[in-house]
Amino acid sequence: MPVCHIQNVLNGGEITPLLRGRVDQPRYGTGAREMRNFVPMPQGGVTRRPGTRFLGMARDNAARLIPFVFSATQGRMLEFGDRSMRVWLPDGRLVADEDGAPRVFESPYAAADLRSLRFAQSADVLYFAHEGYAPRKLSRHADDDWRWTTPTFMPGIAAPGALTLQAIEKDYNGDDSTKQYTYAVTAVDKDTGQESNISPEAAITAKALNSVSLIIRITWRPVPGAAYYRVYKKKYGMLGFIGKANEDCTFDDENIGADTEDTPPEHKNPFEKEGDWPSRVFFHQQRLGWASTVNRPITIWLSRTGEFESMAASTPPKDDDAIEVTLAATQANRIAWLQPDRQSLIFGTEGSEWTLSASEGVALTPSNAGFEMQTSNGGDDAVAAISAGGGVIYVQRGGRAVRQFAYNYGADKYLGQDLTLLARHMLRDTSIAAWAYQQEPHAVIWCVLSDGNLTGLTYMPEQEVMGWHRHDTDGRFRDVAVIPGVPDDQAWFLVQRHCGLCVERLDAFFDSEELSEAWFLDSALNYQGAPVTRFSGLDHLAGRAVQVFADGGTVDGLTVDADGGLTLPRPAGSVHAGLPYVSRLIPNLPEIQTQQGSSMMRNRKITAVRLRVYRSMSFMAGLDADRLVPIVDRHIRAGAFQTRPFFSDGTDLALDACGGWADETPLIMEVRGATPLTILALLTALDVSPYSGKGGF
Repeated sequence: MPVCHIQNVLNGGEITPLLRGRVDQPRYGTGAREMRNFVPMPQGGVTRRPGTRFLGMARDNAARLIPFVFSATQGRMLEFGDRSMRVWLPDGRLVADEDGAPRVFESPYAAADLRSLRFAQSADVLYFAHEGYAPRKLSRHADDDWRWTTPTFMPGIAAPGALTLQAIEKDYNGDDSTKQYTYAVTAVDKDTGQESNISPEAAITAKALNSVSLIIRITWRPVPGAAYYRVYKKKYGMLGFIGKANEDCTFDDENIGADTEDTPPEHKNPFEKEGDWPSRVFFHQQRLGWASTVNRPITIWLSRTGEFESMAASTPPKDDDAIEVTLAATQANRIAWLQPDRQSLIFGTEGSEWTLSASEGVALTPSNAGFEMQTSNGGDDAVAAISAGGGVIYVQRGGRAVRQFAYNYGADKYLGQDLTLLARHMLRDTSIAAWAYQQEPHAVIWCVLSDGNLTGLTYMPEQEVMGWHRHDTDGRFRDVAVIPGVPDDQAWFLVQRHCGLCVERLDAFFDSEELSEAWFLDSALNYQGAPVTRFSGLDHLAGRAVQVFADGGTVDGLTVDADGGLTLPRPAGSVHAGLPYVSRLIPNLPEIQTQQGSSMMRNRKITAVRLRVYRSMSFMAGLDADRLVPIVDRHIRAGAFQTRPFFSDGTDLALDACGGWADETPLIMEVRGATPLTILALLTALDVSPYSGKGGF
């Protein structure tokens, strides 16, 4: 009697061939031998990767995409080229000049340095770090007004000028002894609250101060933009705070005791010259941080609290002063990545992973900063670490593994879980060149590989979902970045195609009853409107054979004209035209436990295969890649459209052609057209021999 084996969780992703003997491993039952252009879903099934929409050509062949995210609902995509920058809006349009031409903004960065560029954003401001350039700031004043500045880390308000001191006798008290008094004044910016450098010190020798008989009056000229002034007096060789003065620029010292715990700030710029320019930038606890210069590869700098461009410190230090700390490690491995997490700043060097946190309390201050080593896996600085799945994801040293660095309550420390252990073949002979996290709708980390392919990791650890999947296209992926979108986050790609470097955006994942929303062609354009027979705008595909999905049917065998036009065989009101790609799913062989033990390595015969699909159309299936058969006829000859059946919610399909699956013959499911396919479950009925039948017992 056949035994039924159900696979209703398919989101284990593509697993390494080294795992094919581990039928007891949960990922074996949920994984696949090949998952190409399919995306595992956290709910359990797999769905076909949407196609990409062509937006335009990149201005520079060495371009890079950098996301500008103002809020959870507002983002822009910045296209950096050689000393240039363009701004893309979420709808795929470029910010243009008054004459309609794409606006090109200047950029300080050469094309060869774009890959090593690191950035951090606060509201409308981006800070950039690169060891070959002084720190830069990019501010958006409007979509057509972006301004570059070089932070000086000095106060924006001038220090007061020379002070005038006057001893004023109020009443003689018979004491003729004299003493020297020294003062300095700072100005406080009315817009930023930042305190200036101190004025030149001024000294006066006068009779001993007494609030009754003698005061010293301090005056100075007003400073433009000052809200008020802070006055300091020297005590035991140190300037201490004695009071505030308003816009009248006058202060009377009536024998006020100096508070030497409150001293004037000492402003400095630790990044003044080449060799001292940081290569990392980040935000942590309301501070702007920088790290890893050529001269000081394991040093971290944090700005004053709330004053991102101030590296001022005081003596003795105040809690909100700037912080400068250097890791005391046995090896001088440079810092590869940094990310804030929980109450700590976590970071990795090329040899180990660390936390920088407060030894007492929660907030980091100059007096309580301390390092603690966590793991010793080592990081790779080819790409910046990203936050996903409740932890920080980074590339391990050597670029052949991806790890999650997250706090483990049982171990009471951070641990580095290897996310590629069961899919190491994904990064064999290649490495991650760029990546980005698309949280909605399926929590996917998209990874552009150095060989031009694309891989993805569906990662939702709270649901125990972790599945790798591979993707390809008619071209080479070069870069990826993500900005917020509705309903899906927008994943943008740079793709090298025959026409040059294309800017493309991943279409929304299909979940609709309307086939006009099914977008499964790459570098594609679409048309919605009155029926037409002529489709234009495909200049980037001139001379190429394309596929068309029109009014719910597919047509093959069409070629784009030299002028970018395409003639349809008959009028259609919903047209999607672009490059086809193949999606293939090969599940692992089903293994079951019987009264005679496991079915592994025994003769087996599958007598029936059934699939449960969701909002899908026809596809191919079979046991031999060269002899797949249509589950529903997908062939549409050139010159005709044919509306094909649409399988709606929870349709079960019998794969009659797949009976007889035996031994090591895998089941193959494949889509070659521009149609949707989502698989929710796979049911197999199989007979298992009690003996191996191969010369064994």
